[in-house]
Amino acid sequence: MTNPNTISAQESSSLPALGEREPQQTTADINASSRSHVETNEQDDEVNPFSAKKRQKTSKVWDDFKEITLPNGTVKAECIHCKTKLTINKSGVTSHFLRHSKKCTRKELASKGQQNISINTTLTETETVSAVQSFKYDQAKMREVISHMIIVHELPFSFVEYKFFNFVMKTATPHYQSISRATTKKDCMTSYEMEKKKVMKALNDVNRVSVTTDLWKSDQKISYMVVTCHFVDSNYHLQKRVLNFCDVPPPHSGVCISDALHKCLVEWGIENKIWTITVDNAAYNDVAIRTLKGSLSYKNTLPIGGKIFHVRCCAHILNLLVQDGIYEIEDVITKAASLSSSVKCQSSIG
Repeated sequence: MTNPNTISAQESSSLPALGEREPQQTTADINASSRSHVETNEQDDEVNPFSAKKRQKTSKVWDDFKEITLPNGTVKAECIHCKTKLTINKSGVTSHFLRHSKKCTRKELASKGQQNISINTTLTETETVSAVQSFKYDQAKMREVISHMIIVHELPFSFVEYKFFNFVMKTATPHYQSISRATTKKDCMTSYEMEKKKVMKALNDVNRVSVTTDLWKSDQKISYMVVTCHFVDSNYHLQKRVLNFCDVPPPHSGVCISDALHKCLVEWGIENKIWTITVDNAAYNDVAIRTLKGSLSYKNTLPIGGKIFHVRCCAHILNLLVQDGIYEIEDVITKAASLSSSVKCQSSIG
């Protein structure tokens, strides 16, 4: 019968001899054992579905903090911006994290970015007001403004590649980044599409609109047709928007003009909202309006049965009257002009 206090030979061989010091575990051994212990616990948690689950972090302050384990095994919360370490309460209170987030300078700089100081000057007739404020340079906003400048002033796309234009922009702000003509063209088309959406949204809110159109030739002998829309907005303000400025190839017959105008109205979704169309007194316009009226009246969308659909331009009528009157007294005007020129010559010699 064996004595429980007796040590077997195999066990005794594993014990240190008398006078020998027991080997100490190194840090690597401790870390390895701790990792294996954690992995074992995780495996146990996965195997046992009834074990207590770790509480999830639902507070927004954890967006700015992360858990870290110190070499001594203490678990702390570290700020991802300034690396400040705070204590994690067992009760789950995070108010001290929130106080730190509000005062964290690095977080504020990261969220707002590097800012510059500018002077905003407002000039009036009586006084000059200057205010110092901070601003953040926005390259996207600069490209948008340049596209509007190109469109409004009818500048070529290559204007942005001019040497002195880039010199002026670099002098104004060193943050400016040069752009190419291809980029400017894309920006102009993007600006046009954005403005078009705004106009279409405004047109969706009105019931009736009036349209004016005219045809003219450029210096290159290219015929263009402009279509302008007039309407009253919800604030009872008269609004005017240019809807189309398109090339109309010959022949400029009434049917061709009616077709081009109808396509424009359909594109903007106002073919059922037309109240009146104002044109000049050209013969082809009479045919165009008559053809368009027949197309729109098919859907019974014209008010008062289309009696006020065709409006003749009063300015064009007055211009025709004045031209006829000038033609009748053309000889008198020519003599008066020659007499005025001779008087001016004599006065300059004298």
